[in-house]
Amino acid sequence: QKCDFDFEVVVVDRTGDKTAQYICEHFPRVDLIKLSAPCGIPEMRAVAMAQARGEFLAITEDHCIVPENWLVEIIKAHESGYQVVGGAVENGSPERLIDWAVFLCEYSAFMPPIAAGETEFITGNNTSYKRSLIEQVDKSLRKDYWEYFLQGELKALGIKFLSVPSLVVSHKKEFGFFYFLSQRFHYSRSFAAMRKRKSSVAEQIIYLLYTPVLPFHLIWRIARNVKRKKRNRKEFFLSLPLLLIFMGSYALGELTGQLFGSGNSLFEVE
Repeated sequence: QKCDFDFEVVVVDRTGDKTAQYICEHFPRVDLIKLSAPCGIPEMRAVAMAQARGEFLAITEDHCIVPENWLVEIIKAHESGYQVVGGAVENGSPERLIDWAVFLCEYSAFMPPIAAGETEFITGNNTSYKRSLIEQVDKSLRKDYWEYFLQGELKALGIKFLSVPSLVVSHKKEFGFFYFLSQRFHYSRSFAAMRKRKSSVAEQIIYLLYTPVLPFHLIWRIARNVKRKKRNRKEFFLSLPLLLIFMGSYALGELTGQLFGSGNSLFEVE
């Protein structure tokens, strides 16, 4: 990072392979936390945020590449008066159609261009929070729920989110078909189980009844994002068969989570 201020890098590893050894050998400056017990991504983030000592907590993931001015742009955004800032996500694996389908599944709402100014939600892998703000949130919400619910709690507190178009990370990961099919299922199952804990009986019934049309609704949202942003239209149309299958898996995961809870799905999401 090109910046004139100090920063620390905290990495949480749960792989159990040689990842930790590689980090220690090649990046000795990194503050590495190795977790042995099964844990989900929300808990990993919570552990890292608790370990970090800075005033601001900038968060990304292992399959994202950040530009050299990433931290500078984050600090500029915070200096404008916002405690929560987030940016865009670009597809860093554009060669294969399946990776386009994965990218559109997860990040169509956050692919460039994004609007500047206040926004309702920000992506979880290109965001920064003021530490004092996160400390106000219940610990269980930080470690047991996806960022969607954390951000919902912050909005309930009256916190405004700032969308910063110049803050862009590249999502660089190649996926296998069955691997991502299972990832969609596990993520949506864990998400639905979390949502159930916060929903009334009437809301739960509505979610159950809506399940059959959920894949089509999700694909419609992707199409809307592609149309509004005026890019990646060819990739969207070519990946439609894959998107339909992946969203079907997502809907099945939601149904399972709504009926039977999360199971081990939260620990399976990578």
